[in-house]
Amino acid sequence: MPWANAGANLLLDTDGTSAVWEQSDVLVVLNYAALSFAVVVTLWGTERIARRVERVRAETSKVLDADANASFTEINSTIGPLGVSVAAAIAFAISALVRDDWASALLRGTTWLVLGIAFWTFLWTYACLQLGLNRLGRGHLRRDAALVDPGLGLQPLGAVAFMGLWMLLAWLVPALATGLPDVVGLVIGLLVLGGGLAIFFISLLGLHRQMVEVKEDELALARALYAEAYEPVRAARTLEALERQHTLLGAADALEKRARAIHDWPIAEGTWAWVIGIATSVVAIACARLILRPFGF
Repeated sequence: MPWANAGANLLLDTDGTSAVWEQSDVLVVLNYAALSFAVVVTLWGTERIARRVERVRAETSKVLDADANASFTEINSTIGPLGVSVAAAIAFAISALVRDDWASALLRGTTWLVLGIAFWTFLWTYACLQLGLNRLGRGHLRRDAALVDPGLGLQPLGAVAFMGLWMLLAWLVPALATGLPDVVGLVIGLLVLGGGLAIFFISLLGLHRQMVEVKEDELALARALYAEAYEPVRAARTLEALERQHTLLGAADALEKRARAIHDWPIAEGTWAWVIGIATSVVAIACARLILRPFGF
């Protein structure tokens, strides 16, 4: 569809075409390729997220006292993303009509209706995924999870949340980096990027709080047992007393180390650094293109 749109613009000789082809040929080709890649990623990503959610829901009931089925109900909606796609297509068509003519408006509206079905369905699914994870974060974490898994059994939830995020970055970053360096396009792209990152963080915040609470409780228990085992040693102040309590002190120390090993987030520790690095780089590239455009770069 992006390539058909480019050919139709050239054929109709619309004013929008001149704005595109003012850029270098390589950049224009890269931009259309990025849009085509975005369509593929969004179509594939939407299905992949939905399938992963189906598998995760069964595992969630083992560690959380929450209704996983009810948490992701909006993901089945088709009216939501289609409605947003139609609204966006109408907005693009009206802007083209005001600027150009009916042919340009019809072409642009049709193009973004087709592209919008892929893009907005993915964004809808991504938002529903993170909303569902936020709802699960309000449930109660089973305390016995800490006995078998440092991740408290929540790693699959963190994995599906991060999968949605990197898919969002995979189609948004190339399109944002190769798109027209105008203020409106930059603002829209950065809003989507910032919104996606914010939703990702907020969706995991509830799970993070519960994991930290479990970790603190386990640490408090281990320290209490350690203090109880060490009390006879403090009272007697002899090597014999230390030898008698050696096994108990070792067990208490092991419990404390295990408690410290409990994760604070349901994702890998290096994930935040990776996400922040990518987002910062994209913002810097987009802003640099906008600033350097008047100089012909």
